[in-house]
Amino acid sequence: MQIEINTEDGSLSPSLTRSRTGFGAFVRVAALAAVSLCGQAWGATPLNPTSSLGTNLQPVNYYTSEQPFLNIFKTGGGWITHGSGAWDTNEEQYLNLDSDGYPKTMTTVGDPNSQKFTSVGVLLLRTQPVTANGLYPTGQYVLLYDGQGTITAAMDAAVVSAAPGRVVLNVAKASEAGIEVLISATDPNHTGNYIRNIRLVKAEYEASLNAGELFSPTFINLVKNFRALRFMDWFNTNGSTLSSWANRPLPSNAFWGAKPGVPIEVAVQLANEIGADAWLNVPIMADDNYITQMATLVHGLLGTSQRAYVELSNEVWNGVFTQNAYSIKQGVALFPQAMNRWYSGWEWYGMRVAQMSDLWYAVYGPSDFKSRVSIVMAGQAPNPEVIQEALTTPDWTGPGNGPALNHHIGVAAIAPYFFGALDAADLNTMLASSDGGLKDLFATVYSQAGFSSAPPGGWIVGQSNAWTIKTVQMLKPYGIPLVAYEGGQSMEGFPTYHDGSPQVNLFIAANVDPRMATAYTAYFNGWKQSGGTLFMQFTDSGAAGQFGEWGALTSSFQPVSPLSVAPPKWQAIQNFMASTPCWWAGCSRSANGAPTPTPQAPSGLKVQ
Repeated sequence: MQIEINTEDGSLSPSLTRSRTGFGAFVRVAALAAVSLCGQAWGATPLNPTSSLGTNLQPVNYYTSEQPFLNIFKTGGGWITHGSGAWDTNEEQYLNLDSDGYPKTMTTVGDPNSQKFTSVGVLLLRTQPVTANGLYPTGQYVLLYDGQGTITAAMDAAVVSAAPGRVVLNVAKASEAGIEVLISATDPNHTGNYIRNIRLVKAEYEASLNAGELFSPTFINLVKNFRALRFMDWFNTNGSTLSSWANRPLPSNAFWGAKPGVPIEVAVQLANEIGADAWLNVPIMADDNYITQMATLVHGLLGTSQRAYVELSNEVWNGVFTQNAYSIKQGVALFPQAMNRWYSGWEWYGMRVAQMSDLWYAVYGPSDFKSRVSIVMAGQAPNPEVIQEALTTPDWTGPGNGPALNHHIGVAAIAPYFFGALDAADLNTMLASSDGGLKDLFATVYSQAGFSSAPPGGWIVGQSNAWTIKTVQMLKPYGIPLVAYEGGQSMEGFPTYHDGSPQVNLFIAANVDPRMATAYTAYFNGWKQSGGTLFMQFTDSGAAGQFGEWGALTSSFQPVSPLSVAPPKWQAIQNFMASTPCWWAGCSRSANGAPTPTPQAPSGLKVQ
């Protein structure tokens, strides 16, 4: 994931890119109480114990359309230093911050130049996409804080009343500007009582936030039916340089939308909130102590009937991401005899996954590990050799070493996306048709799949199923099931086509066309028929544009009840979960681990 945002002048120019190639320690009780992680009652929903689908979540930041927290301030990415006539004085690196990121003073530290800033601000709810419910909820918000100083809000928010520790705001009209929280003075008496523990919450949820609840009920309602949640983007896994447990993000940190990402405790709490399995990504550079402490934390916090899927980084095989270069560097140094540098990188990855697995196994013990942990060995959908090399690690020899597959590997994983890159000439031909290309675009699903008409199993079963079948066959001798860590349609205009172009407009229209629901239903059925198991669709929400139409919803503020008002893709996902219970051995469970009945459709959902 690559993020570019212009905050130099306050202009609205966010850019969210998901590029793909080839498709593809102990936690003390007191500490938990201090960060208010009690939340609501844990437990499975009526649907997700036997659901076969999970979902990936969006990155947490102030401008993405997934807004999961009651405390909106947590989605902030950091402070902007404002000066007289200057939106950003570029003095952020010299701010006198405490360990959680709150300014202790309004003076710089170590600034070689004279100080220019007079206030600091945090952007929130910026550039939200338009939905039938507007950009984001209007009405009253409450700004809460500890300490003394001067704090206010701007952009869409106007101050209604102010008292020490509590400011009431009103948003009469939501715009792309969003809300900015501003501090212009802190700790005026120089006693160390600076402004900190800032919370911004919709007024009707103030009591819930004060009671320790973390998540927006609207967001919980959207994700509650998924069997599993993948936190790869919450953890800012791609490009992560985190290696030490001492440097990990903490629940007390001011911002969970900053580079370190969302704390593990918060991710696990969300999984517990809905009784879902937690798919957790470990930083590529994590040392053994980090991995052990993470396993210890999750073992103590995650519900005992829920499974932890543990994946080392994300798409380590993919040259787009820095973790790929890291794996190759490590692999070439350790396995110079491998066929080529790619194989050495795959082999190093397999070795490190095996070592990670051993560390989790040591924390959980044999019984708990078997029932509660699945170590993931991920690879590339069109190329089963990636997973095979990682599992067999032919050059990692000696006592206690390879093959990696003997080290408690639970599942293999691929991302069998469909609707890949379309030929430019074909796109131009489509665009010339009377309906703007939609009919012809969906017709290409047949040709991509190798069929002249819809096959008996439905659309899209050809290419995607071929990858799945080939990988399942490769895995049979090893007895390891196949899951999808990501998947769905993958129409992406960038870098060839940009927002406003006919091609991107066609992709956006196709994404919300009823035929996309038909495609998704056939796609999921094809995955099942081809031997796949758990499928983690990508992603829960996200605005459509030149960088792709990945979100099943445009925004977490989008209406979904009754189901008929939701986008076709979301309808297909919910209907599949309701009508197709999980099919692989031992998959059914309830909140207490007992067998469960056939899932029922959620309220307002019509199974078609």
